[in-house]
Amino acid sequence: MKLHSTLTLRPDFLYLAPLLNVVMLLLIFFLLNSNLVVRSGIRVELPISQSSLKPVERAHVITLTAGEHPSIWLNDRVVFSGDLAAALEAVKSESRYVVVNADQAVPYGLVQRVQNVVLAAGCDLAMGTQLGP
Repeated sequence: MKLHSTLTLRPDFLYLAPLLNVVMLLLIFFLLNSNLVVRSGIRVELPISQSSLKPVERAHVITLTAGEHPSIWLNDRVVFSGDLAAALEAVKSESRYVVVNADQAVPYGLVQRVQNVVLAAGCDLAMGTQLGP
């Protein structure tokens, strides 16, 4: 005995339920994962200034962090103060622009020593600040 279906097959019908499920899952996936993205860079409290710099393409960033033992970072890599000149010479071929982002709590003497090393390496120096009122 052969069974016959009374339902008509419509080949042009798009199955929307599976499509909507996939779209909603993708939407939920990207919404939940957007908060878990690791941001590059080191967070520091920059001094407040009323002036701002024009954007510089491919500038190297030196970050000075505060704390009991301040640290020096060059392009998201820890560099010892004695090795900073050699590290700058290695990356100077890419760009000679250097932005120094120093935390407000970093001793001024360390900031001045880093500036002197940058200038002695023949790089153009800019100090990073945040805009204030």
